[in-house]
Amino acid sequence: MPACSSCSATVKPEWNFCIFCGEPTTADAPRPQPLETPRTNLLAVLALILAAVGGAPALIFGHISVRQIKETGERGLIIARIATVLGYVWLVVWTVVAVSLFTNAN
Repeated sequence: MPACSSCSATVKPEWNFCIFCGEPTTADAPRPQPLETPRTNLLAVLALILAAVGGAPALIFGHISVRQIKETGERGLIIARIATVLGYVWLVVWTVVAVSLFTNAN
């Protein structure tokens, strides 16, 4: 019985690939191509950074990045949604602070 050239395991002649390591056993067998993972949306990461430091603009960047991710298929949808929610939370916090400052000023 033939042996795999990569891992030296015994393979059957009708096999096109080694069941142990996945290497092709014949010269005409196609080589498997590694899957390319999509990159993470940079605007989503920026929105999360802004949301972490208390920036209400994170909700704007979050909404834009969600739209971009849906169009391009990039990663980072959960990051963008978390940043958007945190942006709304910070917007409420800053609104409450501003209202309390203006009402207590008089």
